[in-house]
Amino acid sequence: MKRHIIFGLLFGAAVLCSTGVQAQNAESYESLMRSGNTKFAAKDYISAKTYYEMALKQKPKDAEAKKKLDETLVKIQQDSERQEVFYAHLDAGDALNAQNKYEEALAQYEQALAIFPGDKYVSAQADAIRAILQERHDKQEAYDTAIAQGNTLLEEENFDAAIMQFEIAKDIFPSDNLPKERIAEAKRLQSVYNEKVTRFNTLVDEANNLALRKNYDGAIQKLNQALEIFPNDGQVMARLQELQGSKATNDRYNAYIAEADRLYENKAYKDAKSHYQSALSVIAGDAYATEMISRLDPLIAQQDAEEAARIAAEEEAARLAAEAEAARLAAEAEAARLAAEAEAARIAAEEEAARLAAEEAARIAAEEEAARLAAEAEAARIAAEEEAARLAAEAEAARLAAEAAAAAEAERQARIQEMLGIADGLFAEEKLVEAKTKYQEVFTIDAENATATAKIAEIDGIFARIAAEAQQRYDEAMAAASRFMNDENYSDAVSQYNLALVAKPGDAEASAKLVEAERLNTQKMAALRTQYNTFIKEGDKQYNAKALDKAVENYTKAVDLGLGEPYPVEMIDRINRLIEENKLYELNSEAFTMTANTPRRFTFNPVDVASRRSNYVVIKARNITPGKSFPMIVSFGSDAGKNGGFVLAISENEEEKTYIFRIGGQYKWFSENNTWIELISENDDVEVSLVMISRSN
Repeated sequence: MKRHIIFGLLFGAAVLCSTGVQAQNAESYESLMRSGNTKFAAKDYISAKTYYEMALKQKPKDAEAKKKLDETLVKIQQDSERQEVFYAHLDAGDALNAQNKYEEALAQYEQALAIFPGDKYVSAQADAIRAILQERHDKQEAYDTAIAQGNTLLEEENFDAAIMQFEIAKDIFPSDNLPKERIAEAKRLQSVYNEKVTRFNTLVDEANNLALRKNYDGAIQKLNQALEIFPNDGQVMARLQELQGSKATNDRYNAYIAEADRLYENKAYKDAKSHYQSALSVIAGDAYATEMISRLDPLIAQQDAEEAARIAAEEEAARLAAEAEAARLAAEAEAARLAAEAEAARIAAEEEAARLAAEEAARIAAEEEAARLAAEAEAARIAAEEEAARLAAEAEAARLAAEAAAAAEAERQARIQEMLGIADGLFAEEKLVEAKTKYQEVFTIDAENATATAKIAEIDGIFARIAAEAQQRYDEAMAAASRFMNDENYSDAVSQYNLALVAKPGDAEASAKLVEAERLNTQKMAALRTQYNTFIKEGDKQYNAKALDKAVENYTKAVDLGLGEPYPVEMIDRINRLIEENKLYELNSEAFTMTANTPRRFTFNPVDVASRRSNYVVIKARNITPGKSFPMIVSFGSDAGKNGGFVLAISENEEEKTYIFRIGGQYKWFSENNTWIELISENDDVEVSLVMISRSN
């Protein structure tokens, strides 16, 4: 999160007054040089700088103007450095005074007084310390308190604060070894803690990557390992609970799918459909379950049709059996008729024999005829029974053959559809190798199956496209990773090498480079963490010292490292709120546009001297003609004239920026009763929405 806060650079003890910037372009080179020399002699170096620069605009290569400008810049730098040295001693004295390091504080105040001997504030502080040092004999209580607080903070893993307390104790008794030992132990524990943080963050990142691939068991294992490092981390516990819920849902879904697939393999299509529908109740809209249901509907219809065909075949066989039985009965009736005729002939023959008893030959002939007719009748009966049996056998054989043929064809078609269904399922799951193998199995049953032929051709085309796309993705990822490695952007390089391995699993080059990138990224993150801790420590130090502009600068550097830590952002917000809550004067009520080189002055009552050292000027400005940056001079003074100021570099883009300047750091703000602030935008117009004087406490 970027904060648009820009810190003004101190250019000197005074800035160009309104009369100076209103020098007209019509002024001659000589006039401008005279004005610059006058200001230089009066030690108004900022004004002199402006006149010399204006003279150079008229004569860009003039050696005298360049020489005078260089001398002026040196004077401005010297004044700036003199004030910086004064305030460095003053700030150091205040900081040491706040830590009860009175001897060191007094030394700093005395060095500050060597620069500005008559400064009332520093003199008063030095006198107060001298009075304290006359009475102060026993330092033991302060020492014990610092050690106790340091131990407590160390137990709370607040290492920087603990080290600060041990440093206080060490400063009280510099020859005592205990504070030094405790400082060394605190730094060792801090290093161990930072390693735990690095390992913790690595495990959380690995868990998130596994979760993206739905490897919930692996992700949960990583989070549990992270909790072993920091057992009470709320975010990780919440994430763990979330992934456990996702795993439970995924397990239920997989259980339904596994049972449905088993039923599908066993041709229990209706039961399989029911289980796929149950899977959809767990993950609504799931593509695989939806596809399988749509595939099952025609199979269920075909299964129903096959059942109907089987019943029809059995009915046809029953009809043929009935016809055979009827033929058998007809043959038996014909045999009975012939037997009756034979019996009648026998009786007639006997009667004729009786009548012609005398005629032996006739009787014998009649008996023979009757015997012949009886034999023919018996032969006819037997033939009829055999014919009926043959017809019945043929009917049964026809029924069985019809059933076998229908069953064989149905089984063949079902097997083809089953194999196509399995292959289609594998194809839908993008298991293309298995799908192609299954489509090829169809040819063992139906050598010219059009569906399998088309699908195999489609898969071969997909393989070719996938191979080309994978190679392209691999090449692009490796190239991008190489660029990131050259830029030392190891985190993005790791991501790209992982993408390359997705395109070419197990690739030796990508695997080796991934290991190297991860190693370098770990080293870089550790270095960034060290930088982060340094910036945070310095920011906290400046914050505690009420140097809010420097504190924000360090917190902003910590944010810019990109570690995503909330603490520096929260501290910047806190400082902004603090400045807003402690504002002394809001000098404008609405936004206004400043015309280039036209001053705008704001008046106010003098700030109480007790809070001047902690004063800040806050200006919100926007470049309304973006494309280049330009300076805006901020000066301050009283009825007696101007006393100082600073220069802000207006950003070249048109986004509004907040500029914070610690005006209390300028000696003339601290030592004089200033009553006005004046803004001058050089060369370009600017929109100003806020001009505010605030304090840090």
